[in-house]
Amino acid sequence: MPTTTPSRPLTVLLALCLCATPALAADLTLPLNTWVKLSPLTNTPPSPRLGYEGACAWDSARQVLLRYGGHNQGGGGEQHSETWTFDPRTARWNLKEPNTLPPGICCGQQNVFDPVQNRYLRFPSFSGSHGWQWWREIYLNDSSVWSYDLAENKWRNLRPVPTAQPRPLRCAAWDSDHAVVVLFGGETSSEGTLVYDPWENTWTRKKPARQPEFRSGGNMAYDSLRQLHILFGSQFSNDPHTWAYSLRSNAWFDLQPPTLPPTDKNDAVLAFDPFAGQTLALVRVSEGKEENAKSHLETWALDAGKNTWTKMNPTPEPPTSGSRARNLVFAPELNAFLLENRTHPPSGPAEQQIWAYRLSERKPTPAATSPLPPPRPQPRIIEDIVVSVLTPKQIELTWKKSPAPDLAGYHVERARVEVATEDQLKRLKKQTPPLAEPSVGAITRIGPFTRLTTTPLPDATFTDTTVDLSQPQPFTETPLYERKLHPDQFDPAGRTYRFAVFAYRVRAVNTRGELSGPSAAELTIPSAPQSLFAREAGTTCQLKWTANPERALRGYRVYRMDGRYDKDAIPRLTPEPLRETTYTDPAAGKPTRRFHLVAVDALGQEGFPSAPVWYQRDWQSFYQPFASEWHQ
Repeated sequence: MPTTTPSRPLTVLLALCLCATPALAADLTLPLNTWVKLSPLTNTPPSPRLGYEGACAWDSARQVLLRYGGHNQGGGGEQHSETWTFDPRTARWNLKEPNTLPPGICCGQQNVFDPVQNRYLRFPSFSGSHGWQWWREIYLNDSSVWSYDLAENKWRNLRPVPTAQPRPLRCAAWDSDHAVVVLFGGETSSEGTLVYDPWENTWTRKKPARQPEFRSGGNMAYDSLRQLHILFGSQFSNDPHTWAYSLRSNAWFDLQPPTLPPTDKNDAVLAFDPFAGQTLALVRVSEGKEENAKSHLETWALDAGKNTWTKMNPTPEPPTSGSRARNLVFAPELNAFLLENRTHPPSGPAEQQIWAYRLSERKPTPAATSPLPPPRPQPRIIEDIVVSVLTPKQIELTWKKSPAPDLAGYHVERARVEVATEDQLKRLKKQTPPLAEPSVGAITRIGPFTRLTTTPLPDATFTDTTVDLSQPQPFTETPLYERKLHPDQFDPAGRTYRFAVFAYRVRAVNTRGELSGPSAAELTIPSAPQSLFAREAGTTCQLKWTANPERALRGYRVYRMDGRYDKDAIPRLTPEPLRETTYTDPAAGKPTRRFHLVAVDALGQEGFPSAPVWYQRDWQSFYQPFASEWHQ
């Protein structure tokens, strides 16, 4: 393994390291075993200087880095849900303003890109603990999986049922041989080894005979040459092991290499290079105690075939950054590792740095850059279901047609749902006086699904006339999904919901009778309004949005967050639903605020909250190069 600088003139090497001109070339020209800074530099486009604890993945279809979540530019501010791309060839950042967004998060490492469907997969992390978030949005919208399609600029809440509970600071990696995500650990997690299949929208608890100790932090990378998931590192503990997991045999084992990188609280980040056949790890090494502690980063490479770790000793290493401040991915089309490194004083400047590193000169091959997924006989899951409540006894469903070439039709399923109201949830009614007939504030249980169709439907539509929403019904089934609310959050004296609530799923079936996995579970309350944008006009806030797809809506209500914290009010600005898709708040004033929107259906039910939009946001100057007059 190379541990010395490449055989290049020193002046060229310094130019590469200090000004990163290769980033602006058609492809990255990188010396071996050298970290090259791509951004921010004096000759590169501006950086948004996003905070730490976001989650990055490489989009192999568009060949950009996808970046989601984390804190604001000040460090530990609100938990973002912003979606950004970074092009390593041009060092250009782009802010994506999509149809909607999941609830904001921090500690969101190791979200994963699905190269089969070209989707970024977002799993939950910490939300609601740094302000500027509405608990109603978190309660209702924070499901176990969301996906983002960069080509459509569209987020989808996949809401799989039954579900798992992936936790923040988990370890996760895409398994290219099985076309699934393998997840392990996470802060406060006891779920063990999980598998999420995006083609079927299903979770599986693998329950292997032996597992590593649960942990916060560390990373996982998939060694596709040996079909092993490599897990290494931890944020708060010392785990002197290099773990490998085989999904095929559902077995974990300790590789026991003769040498290890430093393991004590090393907050490691990992990625696998299929050309070099090695897993790169960047570990944080701390020496000393408390205020006298000093840290630095070290680059190591694992060859699982030889079962050896090698310290790479690049000169220099990337500058020191704190815990949870690094993301590492491998871009096979560029034959380069990309590192997001969020530095801050006193160890370095306040920067959101992007670095590149090349381990091997081996050229990318089509098989390595675009691995073929295993064939799937069943159709993909159905997407974009719309549930329109026309009357208490007439529910209309429509959905996006399946692209399966051998499609025979569709089946529709229904399940009973138990909810908690805004009057039963202490956090909600503390900030907003509930309506006279309180709205849904959280989903607490979803029962088993029953098929409503006896033969496949030929068209992408269905009307359910065997349902009755007019009276709430007792929940007697064993739930497929259950959310237990802590007594500090739930008021048993609060008013219950006045309607019955149901969930629907749609499955495609092909001519061989093979069913797709279950779609997202969609409820008999309106979906979240989309494409909400705001514009400042002096001390007035102007809002606009796209109309909801449901039929027979009464309109929309606007909610305004008047401050960052749970003590601050969230007034309902429109007592009666608006028919229009615009609204002006002349009393917005000068302070920072956020606005949410909910749709109201024919029965008067409020639905899922929209993603919020900012008014007079903090750190506004960082967004001026990226956002327009109308913004999210």
